[in-house]
Amino acid sequence: MNVLITAGGTSEKIDDVRKISNTATGRLGSLIADCFLTDESVSVTCLCSENAVLPKKPRARILRISDVQSLQRTVEEEMHARAYDAVIHSMAVSDYRVKYSAPSEWLAAQLAKSVGNGSQNPESLAAQIHSALLSCGGGDRPKKISSDIENVFLCLEKTPKIIGLFKKLQPQTILVGFKLLAGVEETELLDAARNLMKRNECDFVLANDQEKIDENRHEAILLGKDHSMTRLHTKDEIAAAIKEHVMRKAKEGGQK
Repeated sequence: MNVLITAGGTSEKIDDVRKISNTATGRLGSLIADCFLTDESVSVTCLCSENAVLPKKPRARILRISDVQSLQRTVEEEMHARAYDAVIHSMAVSDYRVKYSAPSEWLAAQLAKSVGNGSQNPESLAAQIHSALLSCGGGDRPKKISSDIENVFLCLEKTPKIIGLFKKLQPQTILVGFKLLAGVEETELLDAARNLMKRNECDFVLANDQEKIDENRHEAILLGKDHSMTRLHTKDEIAAAIKEHVMRKAKEGGQK
């Protein structure tokens, strides 16, 4: 059985020495990998971000990625090169990347030049300002933004949703997605997890709330496409439950 696991968190460049990242450590992904690797019949490939915690078991095959672009490229290469029976997409993927950066004075000048001083209705003015903002970043990105600049504005653009690739590339794979929110009612969290499952054809989704995660606790609910719900309380429980559900589904589907 071949299993692909993504772990850690991507980071996006601001310039050549600065990045925007998130707080994901890859610890849960590494525990899931180690849990699968207790079975000698399972081979695990881990796509890990640069500083992610790695699995302890040496049989894990490790591929390093950095940003969303490198993650997408590696996913496509891997899934064209070999068949995966299951994909566990635990990585916290950046929702945005830097389109351009600009000092506030320069940005103000560009806006004034683009928008002009004519009287306009609010809707037209808003559209003109929006267009001007998007057109401001036409130049090359600096290798290093000067630290002498008092105020720097970053324009962020959405990154592609990697979770949507897996079933497109290999429809037969068992896909486990992850949904993390913060400080919400359980009904909202479950609705978001079910929407993720439906949009991306996940077989399972782990729903968790950032406020219920700390060093020794990780409250989560593993949802199945069959409407099953498994409540879990630690990272070790989560890893064991994901392996159990995936292995069971693989056997039901006749996968080796």
